[in-house]
Amino acid sequence: MSHILVLAVTIFNLVMTQADKRTFSFNRFWKTLSLILTIASFCSCNAQSTNDTTKSVDTNPKVAPESLHFTAHIIENNSDGTKSEIDTLTGYRKYYFAKGKLQMEGKVTKASPKDYRDGIWKYYNEAGQLMKQETSTKDGKINELNFMYFKNGKPLSKTYQYYEGDYKDKATLKFHKIETLFYTNGQELSERHSINGNIVDEKCWDSKGNSKPIEYLKTIKSVEANE
Repeated sequence: MSHILVLAVTIFNLVMTQADKRTFSFNRFWKTLSLILTIASFCSCNAQSTNDTTKSVDTNPKVAPESLHFTAHIIENNSDGTKSEIDTLTGYRKYYFAKGKLQMEGKVTKASPKDYRDGIWKYYNEAGQLMKQETSTKDGKINELNFMYFKNGKPLSKTYQYYEGDYKDKATLKFHKIETLFYTNGQELSERHSINGNIVDEKCWDSKGNSKPIEYLKTIKSVEANE
């Protein structure tokens, strides 16, 4: 258990910049605590036997087709310095932070009784890093991808969630969650796939990308790795 605490503290220091530590926020704290608990779970759990089988899933960010030929027909400048742009032909929108960095982007489709977010929406932090990506239809959100980063800019974690079946029918619903952790050099450390809370597949690698048995996770004391 001690090596898990050492690993958690190391990651906390690699994630939190000096500015973060000076301007402490409970939101940042809970996100980091959640990540530490996930790491502890990775290091202590073994894959459980279920009747579910896993298939290859692309968990990488996607590109919205409408973003490739975006034209800002409407531009709104707000008094707080933020800005929004709308392509009236496609419904694609972009929203900006006060300092000019892109905050979020995606398509809104007009419909009755109300408009809805349609397709891929992306959300960024003020450093320009992708923090979340959602895919939605008129029936609601169908998948979500979340990121956390080391202070060197490389991804720390990636979590992809989606469902299969009828979300209103518990008998057919399968809620998938694929969690990936990384070394500081960008190499994947581990990947865990769960369905309805049951772990169905786990993988891990060393910092050079060599596949390792899942027990290897219990021996890792640091995620720091050379490029």
